[in-house]
Amino acid sequence: MKKILYTIAALVAVSCNLNQVPFSQVVSNEYVKDDKSVENLVIGAYNSLYGVLYSEWAVTELRSNNARMRVNQSTSADSKLIEQLDQGTILTANSWVQDYWDACYKVISRANSVLPNLEVVEDPAKKAQFEGEVRFLRAWMYFNIVRLWGPAFIVTSKMGADEARHLQRSSEEDVYALIEQDLEAVVDGKLLPEKQSGNALGRADLRAAQALLAKVYVTHYKAGEAKYAKALDLLSEVLDASGNPSSGADLVPFNRIFATDNECNAEIILAVRYRSGNLGIGSPFTTLYAPINNGGNVAIGSPKHYNFPSDNLIAAFNENPGDLRKDVTLQESYYNATTGQIVTNNARYCNKFIDPNMTSEWDAENDFPIIRLADVMLLWAEVSNELNGPSDQALTLLNAVRQRAGIPVYTLADLPAKYEFREAVRKERRLELALENQWWFDLLRWGTAVSTVNSFFASEPFYGNYDYTVNPIQKWQTILPVPISVKNINKDVAQNPGY
Repeated sequence: MKKILYTIAALVAVSCNLNQVPFSQVVSNEYVKDDKSVENLVIGAYNSLYGVLYSEWAVTELRSNNARMRVNQSTSADSKLIEQLDQGTILTANSWVQDYWDACYKVISRANSVLPNLEVVEDPAKKAQFEGEVRFLRAWMYFNIVRLWGPAFIVTSKMGADEARHLQRSSEEDVYALIEQDLEAVVDGKLLPEKQSGNALGRADLRAAQALLAKVYVTHYKAGEAKYAKALDLLSEVLDASGNPSSGADLVPFNRIFATDNECNAEIILAVRYRSGNLGIGSPFTTLYAPINNGGNVAIGSPKHYNFPSDNLIAAFNENPGDLRKDVTLQESYYNATTGQIVTNNARYCNKFIDPNMTSEWDAENDFPIIRLADVMLLWAEVSNELNGPSDQALTLLNAVRQRAGIPVYTLADLPAKYEFREAVRKERRLELALENQWWFDLLRWGTAVSTVNSFFASEPFYGNYDYTVNPIQKWQTILPVPISVKNINKDVAQNPGY
């Protein structure tokens, strides 16, 4: 009997109810007979997002100019794998790449397991929501896959081992067609509630689907094409549903967006939810990002010190003295209570997802935002500028983000032409969303990943301290290799060029 394992602990992960207790349960497909059993399958799909987020920093932020290796002398196996991602010299056996690939397809598989069972759901509203949620999750995973790997295996239903063994990758166009088909079905059919509330906070809603579809359109199409322009309408609907902020005062203070006592706040449109308390669903990022050997002054246990903020990112923040986002996003030192000294040597770290109250390793409370209101605001300003040039409304949204950050606002005289406005928005997106796994995807859609990374290699002092030359990357290196494990199963699968 084919069985599907899912964890009801995910109910806690997508809920703000502190009283729920997680447990595990095994369900066979033939016993999926009512609304509740289908919802459990939906929750199982959300639960799989933990695997995606665990390694996403390694295939996004680490490959950009936002983060780098902490040291270049380590010979540990894991350090060498991370070094490959840092320098663009990725091998097909890289386990971080493999893990991210597997995690994305696990979400897709769980989403696919829901769709054939929707007929047992008697409540039409629930049926629509469950369909909308899993189509959203499937589209989101394929959007990540197509941007990181290009052509992908399209899987929309269960298939036998022999069929899977001979499956070939579909073109990027076909993958985007599936993504758009799923998201357009959700948006046009209004399959999701406009906003989630109560125990459903954190699960996908209509705003999240509209925002994701807008991102798909601006990534896949160019400014002269109809669907690129349609992205602006979608983003406008998200802003309307979110209260149309027009100043920094309308927004959640930046230092409160990520606070563990302010989860599910108005800034968060979609997040992967975590819960501490040794429930098995705690956030791993405090352990992944906190300084190594910090003596418990930043985090307990043995942190990994990954996602090390670059000199380049710090310099970008320092261009605006007093930017309130800098200290929230990263720290350049920490206080050692034992010695009474400020530790600065190799001490910087990503601070956005550090939980100072974590009581055991890998068990922090912090949620991880996927779509934020400021992301939508800046994307609206960007798309509007590309279509029509600078405008008062685009400037209002850009300035609202800057006002919240406590830095000077622009006038249209400062940004008189499309190019100047474009550069201002791009700089703001980097600082606003730094270390949230967004910047690499922005660089890819703008076509600036190669030039940005090569300039970074040339200017970041760290890369001059190797006993070999860190070579510039080429365009093919912006695409990840198909994992060797896939090639071992199906030797006829086409590998990406250069690998």
